[in-house]
Amino acid sequence: MAGTAGMAGMDSDGEPRPAGFPACGRCAYRVCERPLVCVECLASVTQPGADPTASCCPVCEQTLRADGSCANDWCGRADRWFSLVFSIGPRSGSLRRAISRYKYRGEVEWADVFGRLLLGFLDDRMPSLDEYDFLLSMPCYRGPAARRSWDPVLHISAVAERLAGPRWPFLHGVIEKRQETPCMAGRTLGGRRAVAEGSLRRALRVVAPRQVAGARILVVDDVFTEGSTLREVARALLMAGANEVAGLVLARQPWTPRGG
Repeated sequence: MAGTAGMAGMDSDGEPRPAGFPACGRCAYRVCERPLVCVECLASVTQPGADPTASCCPVCEQTLRADGSCANDWCGRADRWFSLVFSIGPRSGSLRRAISRYKYRGEVEWADVFGRLLLGFLDDRMPSLDEYDFLLSMPCYRGPAARRSWDPVLHISAVAERLAGPRWPFLHGVIEKRQETPCMAGRTLGGRRAVAEGSLRRALRVVAPRQVAGARILVVDDVFTEGSTLREVARALLMAGANEVAGLVLARQPWTPRGG
């Protein structure tokens, strides 16, 4: 991957080249089972310029304020439900453009890149992430009147699952979203939380509580904003008997307090 935006097209072998990271057509990920190469490339794009001395929130990984507090108030609340969130990179630059093109323009070839990013991150963090019992995709409604006819996060997880084989257990059919809920994008903080605690909470259902009981679970998603959606999924899983629920996302939105 490269850190400059590019146009979608074909590489020299006639294969699709994802837009946003023009070097993908030459990247070794296309011909070998080494997903870590994507993580290394992403780090080279997103990490330069970061302050190595800055303290980060142990829950959401955001840089703490001068007084040592996190701008995201969920992180200090007892009713957060999820334990913490691991993020592969910040939602900025080429990664932000790539996620938008994948989700909103239907450029499905990005699933291969994101799936390798996900698996590479899992392998790189194996000593800590290996303590979780299994991974779940963030539930997505795909019935009548669904916002999308496909599930972007599930497609990413499927790529990672295929490449991982048995070393990373992905579980399916454990929790479902039974109806569409209002879109969170563009809402105030209060609006997001109202949707999450209202229609989203009512739409979630754990359909396999026996598989959840006593488990430590990683919920995979594409973007983490402030955690209202993950909180509701974690709440449902914990009420069904899970011991812990954490998040694992492609990108963390740089978070600042919003009105409302």
